[in-house]
Amino acid sequence: MPVMNHSNCEPSIHPRLIDATVIANTLICREHFRITFECADMTGARAGQFVHLAPARSASHPSDTIGTNWSPVPLLRRAFSIAGLVAAAPDRCHIDVIYRVVGTATRWMASLRVGDSLSVMGPLGNCFPLSTGKRHAWMVAGGVGLPPMLWLAEALRGADRDGIAFVGARSRDLLALTVDRNVPVSIDGTRASPAAREFARHEVPVVISTDDGTFGFAGRIGGALRAYFAAAGVPADDLVVYTCGPEAMMADAARFCAERGIECHVCMERAMACGTGTCQSCVVAVHEPSAVDGWRYELCCTQGPVFDAGRVIWSGVGGAVQH
Repeated sequence: MPVMNHSNCEPSIHPRLIDATVIANTLICREHFRITFECADMTGARAGQFVHLAPARSASHPSDTIGTNWSPVPLLRRAFSIAGLVAAAPDRCHIDVIYRVVGTATRWMASLRVGDSLSVMGPLGNCFPLSTGKRHAWMVAGGVGLPPMLWLAEALRGADRDGIAFVGARSRDLLALTVDRNVPVSIDGTRASPAAREFARHEVPVVISTDDGTFGFAGRIGGALRAYFAAAGVPADDLVVYTCGPEAMMADAARFCAERGIECHVCMERAMACGTGTCQSCVVAVHEPSAVDGWRYELCCTQGPVFDAGRVIWSGVGGAVQH
């Protein structure tokens, strides 16, 4: 299986609008699916980038008649992080996307069967920087922030970094990982183990937490992160943290890193109508010393989704600054 080159965080392939064919769409855990589709080659993409998905054009508008019934398929594209990408036949590739069924678009995705078509635009956005010079790389994921970390784990192994994944979920039945029942998991957060097969295949151990205590560390993943750091003795100046998930969780991880002088990169999520910077809807407020007010908006789709955590203004709601 060819390993993607992730050494540079700048994209090496221009986004394209292409058709894809579903080759698998399976339930992972409650409400979560993994869809795999085959499309034209995107092996220049890197961990952290995303794709914009929509129904194939033939399914987007089943009728030209204007009526009162809403379409059962989404009208706008939806952005999803790439969870995995491998080269397939010549000039083809297979892309994995993990999603949770929460609305019209994801219900449509869950209805797709092998052989169905969909429209893919990508790869989009920037990617995780790997050339940080830090030996230790910790990935902190919560909920549906997990997918980009799965591909990042592969990239870290290729970059010869010591990776650890911290994965949080509300409960065990919402944990989108394949857990090896023969491998124990830490309940105090101080030890990592190869319990999750998706990470273990890349030699990355995990610390797992659930909010309700049904599996692993009882509590938020930030608590497990702090417990592990206190026990591990990893030098802060030789550690980089990557995080993706609920905004409150990422803000907590960013605060943890800032207090200890640890480099941190966050993968942000915003609703995106276009994915290319045209609609200007996916703003993220960041510190900018050269701006008149000391901050400005940047676009999650083109200047992100990966940002230096220290630049993000976390005090706002949905990326906006409160005045």
